[in-house]
Amino acid sequence: MKKLLMTLILITSVSILSTAQMVIKPGIGLNFTHLSGDPLTREQTGRLGWQIGGTLAFGQEFYLEPGIFWMKNNWDLQELAIDGDRKLKNDISSLRIPVFVGWNVVGSADDDRNFHIFAGPAAMIVTKTNTETTGLTPDDFNKFILGANIGAGLSINKIFIDVGYEWGLNDIYKDDADHVKSRNLWINAGFRLTFL
Repeated sequence: MKKLLMTLILITSVSILSTAQMVIKPGIGLNFTHLSGDPLTREQTGRLGWQIGGTLAFGQEFYLEPGIFWMKNNWDLQELAIDGDRKLKNDISSLRIPVFVGWNVVGSADDDRNFHIFAGPAAMIVTKTNTETTGLTPDDFNKFILGANIGAGLSINKIFIDVGYEWGLNDIYKDDADHVKSRNLWINAGFRLTFL
């Protein structure tokens, strides 16, 4: 029964996607990461990071938009100590895989101008961490970080700009009593390549 249900879902999805408008959106962007809170022993400040990748949008007024990005997130931690403060730099490189559901509020997928809103999850698979100044090891970071996103975008002719905000849903660090989560403001810009 389970196999039959999965087969029906797969066939239905393929038939919907095969008749839908498809837009390929390669893009590049910036992100600004900060953490969910400041523990008593340290303060944190965000730093600019970047991402590069792309998405595929399927649909007209309502659309599904999965994608993949190579991403670098950065933030600083200031350790507060009696014998002097210590600045620690945290850098994470990851593959970020978003899956958004969107609505073209003004225009549609193939219009020269449209305004759209979107929301959905994104999974970050951590591939590298910079631990040179932190005293941490790569094993101190969670390898899989899930986030919830909301955002909006504007398309003019073949150019698009998307802006979103992501709330981390699980801890960045393993075995962290403070349960620190990421908060990420991001912006992507690129080109829309439309296919019928």
